[in-house]
Order: sequence, then structure tokens, then C-alpha cells
Amino acid sequence: MKEISLNASDWRQQSDFYNALLPGLGAPSWHGHNLDALNDSIGGDMNAVKPPFQIRITNTASIPPDLCGYLHRFAELVTDLRTRDNREVHLILD
Repeated sequence: MKEISLNASDWRQQSDFYNALLPGLGAPSWHGHNLDALNDSIGGDMNAVKPPFQIRITNTASIPPDLCGYLHRFAELVTDLRTRDNREVHLILD
């Protein structure tokens, strides 16, 4: 299974998350920076990286609380994609 490894140690805002994740997914340049866009791209076939894959985000202890909350919302989205849409996508937050 392909793993997309991201280091969150320097992340301070949502744009840092998207600037790291979208290239890892092979997302198109016009990809939106919101959870609805991630739902559409991971749930569909617009990214270069197709399931099965897992996303591992390390060094999350140092990120601001609002960004941590956003990552937990992203985790819920990944869980929904896996259970609702049978997309073999996993997220590990370290």
C-alpha cells in the first residue's frame, strides 16, 4: 500500500496542510483548499494517487489547536470515505 508521509512540525495554518498533502496526492493544480474538495478528489478519481493508500502525518503535537481540530475533521472525512464509499484510504496522525 502506498504511503504519503507528511511532517507537520512547521504547519501553522490550513494552507500548510494543503501545500503538503495535495502534491502527495498528485492533485490537479486547480484543487480546492477545503474538505469538500478533498472528499470529491479522494472519493473520485481526479488525483494521480488512487486507493489503496495511507496518509501518515507526523509531529502533530506541535501544531496550533485550530489546525489540530481541522486535522481531526479530515480524519472523519477519511473514515467516512472508507466506510461509506468503500475507499481504501487510511490516516495515521502521530
